[in-house]
Amino acid sequence: MYPLNLTNSAIGGYAVANDENEHKALTAFGYSPAFVGEVQSAPEAEPTLESVRAELDSRGVAYDKRWGLKKLQELL
Repeated sequence: MYPLNLTNSAIGGYAVANDENEHKALTAFGYSPAFVGEVQSAPEAEPTLESVRAELDSRGVAYDKRWGLKKLQELL
């Protein structure tokens, strides 16, 4: 992919990025095509006893407060 020709239409300039770091730097100065990094998805949070109880409460589901996380998740 590199070297990559870049343009900046705002100032009418041209540049060449020889590696990823140069591409990132030139993107910051307004050159295009812009650098697009790897998209990382956010890891899903593990359900907690409190979050599951809150969900059950919001749905109006009755449960025993002595029940553990696994049993409460079955109700969902």
